[in-house]
Amino acid sequence: MPEALVALGSIGAGALCSASLLAVGRQGPSAAAWTRRLKAELVERPHVALARRRWARMVARAGWNQGPERVAVLAAAFALSLAVLAGAASPALTLPAFVVGCAVCLIVLNSSIVRRRRRFSAELVPLLELFTLELSAGGSPLAALGSVSVQVESELAHDLRRMLIASQVTGSASFESRLIEYSEAVDLAALGSLATILAASRDYGTAASQGVRALATDLRRAQRRELIAQSRRALNNVLLPSAVAVLLPFLGVLMFPAVSVLQGSLR
Repeated sequence: MPEALVALGSIGAGALCSASLLAVGRQGPSAAAWTRRLKAELVERPHVALARRRWARMVARAGWNQGPERVAVLAAAFALSLAVLAGAASPALTLPAFVVGCAVCLIVLNSSIVRRRRRFSAELVPLLELFTLELSAGGSPLAALGSVSVQVESELAHDLRRMLIASQVTGSASFESRLIEYSEAVDLAALGSLATILAASRDYGTAASQGVRALATDLRRAQRRELIAQSRRALNNVLLPSAVAVLLPFLGVLMFPAVSVLQGSLR
């Protein structure tokens, strides 16, 4: 009986696929127009548009070159493949395997975001220190930042140089506003603080060197605290397995004679 149901289901699925292909082939442009209309209706829905914007923001923060739709399709394909493999072993594992596949994709995406943010934070500290040296030599903050971005070879310096060039076009947005948008895109608050310092220097004539120096010092301290925390976690990861693998067998060897004598006395 189960074999007959599987055969009937396979025949029905094949018939539906063939019918859909014949329908698309006959309708041609109308089917393509219906697909575009359906996609537009889905995108126009508020909750779908909000989810798409959040997903696109996460993909952009991860620094992936693929579009959000392609990443979503790849994640769904991975989860479905895992579900099919688990379902071949046991049908009860299909849904949990699909959920696990989606969770794995989200974990990979979040780890990429965290790594990119840490890399940008590490690239920002020497850039700010060089920026402080350029400011001490005189000149405008934007000119000093442009000189530093040319000298430093990194992704952050390249993006800053691109924003500086784009802000010099007549009628375009200022560099400070572009930097604030960029800080929100990469989720790095230090870039927003730098934009605030530059805007205050431009509007009120305050010295930018002190603010930039304080920002670089804060970032150095935050990196030092993070390094200490990572060292402590690494030490705990080494000590706990060592205690389980070495200390427990050592205690067992020491306590074996006493346990043997106690067992003999109880008999």
